[in-house]
Amino acid sequence: MEESKKIVEEQNSEFTEKNITPLFWKYSLFAFAGMFFQFLTVFFDGTFVGNGVGKLGLASISIIMPFWTIGLALIMLFGIGSSTVAAIKLGNQDIDGAREIYGKMIIFSFLFSALISVVVLGFLTRVLTTLGASTEVLPVAKEYMVPFLIGFPFYVAGTVAYLFTRIAEKPFIATLSYTIPAVGSIGLEYLMIFKWGMGMTGSGIAYVLCTSLTIFLIPYLQRSTVFQIKLSDLRLDWNIIKQCTKIGVPQFGINICTSIYTIIVNNLILRYGGTPMETAIFGIINAYIAFIFITVTNSFCQGIQPIASYNFGAQLNGRVAKLIKVGVTQSSIVLLATTGLVFYFSDQIIMLFVGTDPEFNDAVKTVMHTLLLLYAFGNVSQIASAYFISVEKIGLAIFNGITRILIFAVPLLLILPKIFGIKGIWLAQPSADALAFLIAVICLLKEYKKLTDTGVYQVKS
Repeated sequence: MEESKKIVEEQNSEFTEKNITPLFWKYSLFAFAGMFFQFLTVFFDGTFVGNGVGKLGLASISIIMPFWTIGLALIMLFGIGSSTVAAIKLGNQDIDGAREIYGKMIIFSFLFSALISVVVLGFLTRVLTTLGASTEVLPVAKEYMVPFLIGFPFYVAGTVAYLFTRIAEKPFIATLSYTIPAVGSIGLEYLMIFKWGMGMTGSGIAYVLCTSLTIFLIPYLQRSTVFQIKLSDLRLDWNIIKQCTKIGVPQFGINICTSIYTIIVNNLILRYGGTPMETAIFGIINAYIAFIFITVTNSFCQGIQPIASYNFGAQLNGRVAKLIKVGVTQSSIVLLATTGLVFYFSDQIIMLFVGTDPEFNDAVKTVMHTLLLLYAFGNVSQIASAYFISVEKIGLAIFNGITRILIFAVPLLLILPKIFGIKGIWLAQPSADALAFLIAVICLLKEYKKLTDTGVYQVKS
């Protein structure tokens, strides 16, 4: 217990004493460093699949992508929720309560994810067909899904452990847990696709290895942090599970909405006369190029979350207010700069996936310049949702989480293609991004004003 108290005292000097701006960038950059190598894995995966398997491989990625986002959704539901509650408890010096939450949510996240894997494997053909797989794409997608589903429980539980490593003030170790598997999986995927002829099976195995090896953070946390779980901590407690998942619902909703969006687009492409080429174009943009923005956005979300939660628990409203100002403003600038770079180097980026096929290259670029035009603005709604989760304002978190896709994009997808055909599918996203951005800005401005008007604006910021 004395060791645990010492660790918490060290955390106090970090979360409640250091200047907000460098603290925000420290946690965001550590998050980005780890996620960057996972991004490289995804990016190289697209390159290897595009050049080693071809258009059917890229089309199958578009079909199976909802499972990527479902995995992220479960991580947000279990990991963001539980780590937020645990961080607030640490801010209140409740070490035992934080440790108990960690133990119960690790075991629950693994068991729940394993159940999903078993069910999906049992109905794999029907599931992939429902997601929009044509007869040509179906067997290729199945090759990927089998190894992916086997590793799925380890991926979810390991990433939950990664989030607890960050609130234990071990961001460097968390980064290493992403970096080392990511680098190794790139080389392994190259060998499996180009040397050993394993096709999409090789791609699935590489993804599993890249994402699931964070499971080894569990013994590290047991030795080196306050999260030294006891056997009693592993017994499921439905009240704790309910408390944590309630906090994680908004980010869960964001990723489920993304899955719904992807499924709808894949099916609309078929309905409006599209071919596997159009599905492949959407797969390249939605799974790989948009992942650039997702990586940057999630890094900022992870930079905000532990700082906001800890200071919220310590009732340091002034530091929370400054975090909103610094975090949202500076992350928005970076996202706009990212858009500029992606558009400027669009030819070179697209060529990595499609090679030197000029017709395919031009088709991807045309869609990308429409679909991703205001994507950076739309991602601000996700940052707003992450902040509201961190301070337990679940209603606002859910609202900002679902506006972009469920409230705006899905209705537009049902209207615009009737007017513009397939082009209407691509026009729905930028329209939704603009509307979601306006909602997020209004909510954050109101929150900032409320924090600065409470009369307890702390000087230490």
